[in-house]
Amino acid sequence: MAKRRSNGEGSFWQLPDRTWVHQITLGRKEDGSLIRKSFKGRTKAICKERKEEWLAEQAALKDKAEMEAQEGAKELEEEIQRGHSLESEAQFETAFLEWLKLYKSPPTRKPSTYASYIATYSTHFAEFFGEMPLYQITQDVVQNYYQQKQLNGNRRDGKSGGLSPKTIRNHHMILKDFFTYAQGRYRLPCNPTLSTTRPEVVQREMRVLSPDEMQIFIEEVMKETQRIAILTDLFVGYRIGELLALEISDFNPKRQTLTVNKNLLRVSTDALSPDNPNIKILNYDPAKKTHLIVQSTPKTKSSNRETAISDGLCELLIRHIFTMAHSDWPNPNNLLFPSTKGTYLDPKSFEIRLKAVSKRCEIKKVNPHALRHTLATRLVEGNVPLNIVQGILGHASIETTRKYLHGNEEIEREAIGTMTDYLDVGKLVTAPQLNGTKKRGKFADVQLPDFSTRTVPKKKLQ
Repeated sequence: MAKRRSNGEGSFWQLPDRTWVHQITLGRKEDGSLIRKSFKGRTKAICKERKEEWLAEQAALKDKAEMEAQEGAKELEEEIQRGHSLESEAQFETAFLEWLKLYKSPPTRKPSTYASYIATYSTHFAEFFGEMPLYQITQDVVQNYYQQKQLNGNRRDGKSGGLSPKTIRNHHMILKDFFTYAQGRYRLPCNPTLSTTRPEVVQREMRVLSPDEMQIFIEEVMKETQRIAILTDLFVGYRIGELLALEISDFNPKRQTLTVNKNLLRVSTDALSPDNPNIKILNYDPAKKTHLIVQSTPKTKSSNRETAISDGLCELLIRHIFTMAHSDWPNPNNLLFPSTKGTYLDPKSFEIRLKAVSKRCEIKKVNPHALRHTLATRLVEGNVPLNIVQGILGHASIETTRKYLHGNEEIEREAIGTMTDYLDVGKLVTAPQLNGTKKRGKFADVQLPDFSTRTVPKKKLQ
């Protein structure tokens, strides 16, 4: 009579290829069926050896799991006693800057966006939150920050007083985004920004030039070197960075359009990466605090647009380009509005010239944004549909609407044409009229000069 195997010892059998199989029973499933584990080998001894190794591994895993469970229970008990997790003892400065680098830096975000976050941290967050551990930043602490910033905002312009409600709300959105991340990364129990209150944002009345102010402004602008750039800004409503990044190739005389597909702006060097393919850094020097850059994308996706322009503005731009071609101005980048040295115009310098013009006219607060609002107001006064106006200005809120505007070039041209009454080319220039003028397409055969291969003769010393 064969010896009976002890419980758990398992069974052996041999396959046709003379390989042995050793099978043991581990328990039962919920439906009552057996849970089995098999081991193969050339001999019974090998099968049994493999079984023992597997059982030892399972025992080690069980011991490790029990140890981790004990450590977890101990950690939880200590966490309850402390009132916060160990991870949440990280300083705000370390955690916030790490988050910025991972999630808000180029190429994930535009350099301008990253630069604004760094500036907000350096100017505002660092002093208030910088050395605080995350667990100490409660709802009350965040609320106190908002209250203090309303009273004394440490403004970048150096003026006394608090930050505007809109700026405080911008700070809130950054902090809210960060603490949402910190809840998972640093095991915070909640987001301390969610139940705070912020000041109500009151929409300021936008600055708009009246028709009389426009006439005075235009006449005074004609004394400026960059008069065509300023007039173009008034009559197409581009953002300053969009305007100053325009190249001659963005102007299409045949279609009578200007195309926006890039943006010029000044950002801090800390926010720049020289190997970022989406930007062109002008005269890069790591020792400089800021740099002018050309972004390959404007402010938003809907900012990429082709704008139909009026006959008057089209003729003015053509005259401007040929005037440059017959001058000694260098223009190696084929810019539509280069400086007298052939470089990009600095947006700050452009704003300074606008202020100088408005001061001479005794018209207050004339800046690039005022010119955008003026265009929008004149168009609305001319009964132009609001969605067309928003499309011309490139506002992101009508991205979907603009999908239905393909082929509406004439509508846009008529919209821009409502400004033509203010643009009397005959008074602005003394050059003879172009030959063969027609109402439509009269600039189709104009061949614009190429400045990139032009050699500018050096001026002789007096």
